[in-house]
Amino acid sequence: ICWRNAPALRKKPSAVWSNCTMTIRILLSLTCLSLAGCTLGPDYSAPLSDVGDEWFSSEDGEVKLDTQSSPNAWWKQLKDPTLNTLIEQAVEENKDIGVAAANVTRAKALRRMSAAEFYPAIGVGADATKEGISQRGTSSQFVGEKERNSFSTSLDASWEIDLFGRIARSTEAADADYEAAIEERRGVLLATIAELVSNYYQVRGYQKRIAIAERNIELLRETESVAESRFNAGAVSELDLARAQGEREAVEATLPSLRAEMMAGIYRISVLTGQMPETHVATLAATKPLPMPPDQVPVGLRSDLLKRRPDIRQAERMLAASNAQIGVAEANLFPQLSLTGAVGTDARYFSDLFTVDGLAYSIGSAINWSLFEGGALRADIARAEAVNLATLRSYEQTVLLALEETEAALIRYGKEWQTLRRLLATLKSRQRAHNIAKLRYEAGEEDFIAILDAERTLIGIRNDIIESETRILVNLTQLYKALGGGWQVWEQQETPS
Repeated sequence: ICWRNAPALRKKPSAVWSNCTMTIRILLSLTCLSLAGCTLGPDYSAPLSDVGDEWFSSEDGEVKLDTQSSPNAWWKQLKDPTLNTLIEQAVEENKDIGVAAANVTRAKALRRMSAAEFYPAIGVGADATKEGISQRGTSSQFVGEKERNSFSTSLDASWEIDLFGRIARSTEAADADYEAAIEERRGVLLATIAELVSNYYQVRGYQKRIAIAERNIELLRETESVAESRFNAGAVSELDLARAQGEREAVEATLPSLRAEMMAGIYRISVLTGQMPETHVATLAATKPLPMPPDQVPVGLRSDLLKRRPDIRQAERMLAASNAQIGVAEANLFPQLSLTGAVGTDARYFSDLFTVDGLAYSIGSAINWSLFEGGALRADIARAEAVNLATLRSYEQTVLLALEETEAALIRYGKEWQTLRRLLATLKSRQRAHNIAKLRYEAGEEDFIAILDAERTLIGIRNDIIESETRILVNLTQLYKALGGGWQVWEQQETPS
């Protein structure tokens, strides 16, 4: 531009070269000033939370906690291939996970947009016009001309020098927002897996309750048959037969609601895997036994929650973003320096467009500084600081809620094991009492009320055991969710770029 294309150089090369040299020096100086410029606002450091390493909830000898291992891929410990397949499908097809993944892509694009402000903006343009000249107009220089052509090309550039770190802080905030979006996606994935596993074992629990109810109905039919035989023999009144029939019919009446809840659970599982509600009805129709959880539960240290739970990690990244926004607000108090430049050609005839004489260029700089805004800029800094404080308190609350949720899940899981063991012990004595009552009734030594009470108690205990076994699996799932384990299996290393 300075030597070959500027015709003035051929006339006064030393003067023009001096101007070009000065321009280059200014650009280099401003670039160095930009690189050495200060970055306003507080530098971020992650908050320290002393939550300790030991879990408060006592094991009570029921559950062994493995503090040396992390709860990754915990569902595979239950050794259920059907469940593993459903989880794989949910991770691939679940719509909520898909929305969270799209939000990650959006945050990444916003981060790239923010980082782009570090670089010059360059554009090109071209223009061609044809004008009709008035023969009666005031432009005497065009007398005799009926038409006029105009052609031009241009290459424009502008660059904001980040003297006070506005762009740097903005990009820092965008980085943290992007990382927070990744943590949000991990949290959605973890919640989806936990909900699917809970529904899966609730479905298996309902199937077992249905099977037990059908067994109980057969048991009651036997008692009804005994009552009918004794009634026909004149040993008992019709009241005993009516009571036996009523008890059987009462148990039969529970079957429709149990089947309805089982089907509702299957519908939910299908939707969690991103399919139509009826998709997995055939897959889950066959009854499978409830698995026994492992002897040891990998929980890691209590302090590991801060590094593992996605909601805590997301809250920390949101805190980092709000901290960077303080610097953006403070930088707005100071001037913004921009460099502009353009080079192009301009000619009335297309044949002259790319000649030396058609060359035109410009270079300049601009400073924008809001000297008075009625206190708006200072108020914006106060707003950013208040948002940062609120985000800090939100982070602290997230940590407390995570500890509460995990400790509660631990105690529920351990105590439910105590409940199940006591119910199993009770079942043995209730079964023995029922057998004795049945024999005495058949021998005519007890009235029907004794065997009826024994059967009701036995049926109730069996249902309580199934419900307790289901709750153990659901509570274990909620414990793993509270521990923040599972998302690591599908982790892909993502870094801002």
